[in-house]
Amino acid sequence: MISRHKLTQRTAFRLAGVVAAIITLTNVVIFAILFLVISEQLGLHLKAHVDEVRETLVDVQGDDVEGFRELAETVRRHALVAQSDEDIYLLTDENGKYIAGNVKSLERFDGWRTIPWENLQLIGQWSSPRASDAVIGTWTPVKGGYLFVGDGNGDIKDAQKLLLTGLLWGIGLSVICALCGGYLIGLKTQRRVEEMEQVLDAVASGEFNRRIPRNAASDDIDHVAALINVTLDRLQKLIGNLKQVSVDIAHDLRTPISRMRQKLEVVRSGPATIDTYKAAVDESLGEIDSIADTFDALLRISEIEAGARKMKFVDVELSGLLANIIDALEAVAEERHHRLRALGGAGGPVTVRGDRRLLNQLFVNLIENAILHCPPASDIEVEMAGDARQPIVRVRDSGPGIPAEEREKVFRRLYRLEKSRTTRGSGLGLSLVAAIAELHSAKVTLADNKPGLVAEIMFDQAPRVS
Repeated sequence: MISRHKLTQRTAFRLAGVVAAIITLTNVVIFAILFLVISEQLGLHLKAHVDEVRETLVDVQGDDVEGFRELAETVRRHALVAQSDEDIYLLTDENGKYIAGNVKSLERFDGWRTIPWENLQLIGQWSSPRASDAVIGTWTPVKGGYLFVGDGNGDIKDAQKLLLTGLLWGIGLSVICALCGGYLIGLKTQRRVEEMEQVLDAVASGEFNRRIPRNAASDDIDHVAALINVTLDRLQKLIGNLKQVSVDIAHDLRTPISRMRQKLEVVRSGPATIDTYKAAVDESLGEIDSIADTFDALLRISEIEAGARKMKFVDVELSGLLANIIDALEAVAEERHHRLRALGGAGGPVTVRGDRRLLNQLFVNLIENAILHCPPASDIEVEMAGDARQPIVRVRDSGPGIPAEEREKVFRRLYRLEKSRTTRGSGLGLSLVAAIAELHSAKVTLADNKPGLVAEIMFDQAPRVS
């Protein structure tokens, strides 16, 4: 069961809070702009209405002597019905004395002004509630006096209240939607994370075959799950190799140690001569050197698998490298009556990024393996195939080959075929080949040459043509 406290600490939920805050800020900015623009437009509309009424009243006065009286009568009639529309009228003489209107007096000013209702000395009963809180108006000089016309800002206040209500609803709904979405996203994310935690706990307990289930959505979490699964695959493989190496070391080193003990016991129980002791010491040193070579090879493989040698990668030209190796091993092959030769190249020099010494070790091991395990008078061929983007090197022989069910096992450390156990060697040659190939992003495969064996190294990279 996922606790709410734990869920609110999730990144997804916190991001939802950030999104809600951004949405709220955006709504506030939009509201402020709409508030200012609409208020300004309504203010202009109200002033236009006041101007229209004012011009109508001024036109009533006309140019005759009786015009001021007619204006006063008209203002008086308008004032009687002005309460419902919140219109304000005031006509004074030139000295500011009240003539007509629905306010007793008002200070004269230039331009437009917003006057609160409490600052107006209203005439008559204004009992109905007002939608506005102030009057917007202006003075106009007329023949014989001054005329004030104003109107309540109720429409502006209504629009502002509507905008404020919309803002509050918008903020409330956006926050609720963002938090609910964050809750659902966080809930789903929490479940995926818990699946990862369960798998990692199981792996920590020794269940190395457990993997994180993949999701069809292929989101960021699924990508992380895939990386973790790849890491667990490699970890399982390394642990399996470690277990196998431990068993193989115990099995393979027991034989030379037993031989040394037997020889030393024979020397101790036999005649004590210098030659006998010297022969026993020489044979024991040979066994010790063999054990030391085995451990050196194991350490070299571990170093290669760690990838530290990648820092020393340079451009290596494969054709020239193979030619030098064939020249060096040709005499060794002839001693065992083999025919070692190179086949046609890949159509030109091809370079790969790699460690020249390690690549040299890789191809030497493959060719020496063929020389060592093939019967006399066998054909051994080294072929350069593929192209500059995907070079392929094949080592073919006409020897006994390797059974199909054994071809994957021979890359294990210290693994040796039964027919090869009497042959001198540590069983690490092909393990070293596999480690060097993996370091160089290459794939090693063994296949039937009918008869014999073909070892293929395919470089999975984009080398540059020299």
